[in-house]
Amino acid sequence: MAGIAKYHAVRLQLEAMIHSGLFDEGKLPSEPDLAKRFGVSRSVIRQAYDELEKEGIIERKAGSGTTLRGQLPKKDRIISMTDQIRDAGMEPSTVVLATKRMMGNEVDGWVREAFQLTPEAAVGTPLYCIDRLRCGDDQPLTRQTIYLLAEQFREDLLEATDFTKSIFAVYAEHDRFAARAEETIEARSATIEEIKLLKMSRLPMSERLVYARDRITYDWQERVLEVMHSIDRWDFFRRYKYSVLGASRA
Repeated sequence: MAGIAKYHAVRLQLEAMIHSGLFDEGKLPSEPDLAKRFGVSRSVIRQAYDELEKEGIIERKAGSGTTLRGQLPKKDRIISMTDQIRDAGMEPSTVVLATKRMMGNEVDGWVREAFQLTPEAAVGTPLYCIDRLRCGDDQPLTRQTIYLLAEQFREDLLEATDFTKSIFAVYAEHDRFAARAEETIEARSATIEEIKLLKMSRLPMSERLVYARDRITYDWQERVLEVMHSIDRWDFFRRYKYSVLGASRA
């Protein structure tokens, strides 16, 4: 977390936790509880809470503790695929294509680089791979292939988890939250396999286009949370919207 103040790092974590729905009942933890959870002083928690209170996101009252007052601005958070589909007036759903355990040397080089795995380390580093098809009104819109470091999650993750639900909800169950993301996007023609999977055959040839996205998501401690490769239908994402959770670095 070089170059980032402790209170700011805690604020990023709190924003991610709020976005994940962890505090949907409205009540946030006390300063002592959060200080113990994050391993920081109460003054650091107080600074983070001060910032959120100034922006009208939380409210603190003597005797009733800290409660949610408002929602995080969309510009300050990662917009989930579920939210994007709903914003388009469609009902989101997910089809799990495959889940598997892989070794680091079995994935593409950019994935290894994202996890900062040397060729030697990759051979002995297990990863979880979750391959999903995200749909709106049962129409396939995007294929997401997500890679996770197995050591950061429980051993039975692939067997015990319902990956049709929000992936951020899955992370929250492991006390992991997205703080920021880096992403590259490339527009290109769809392959034959992509046209079939995303059901684009009825589109004119000139519109059988996709956005290929490579994203690295970090938690508040600057650890890589997930590495994702996504193939998105151009006709759904022609007005692409993407935001980063958290404020800028100091």
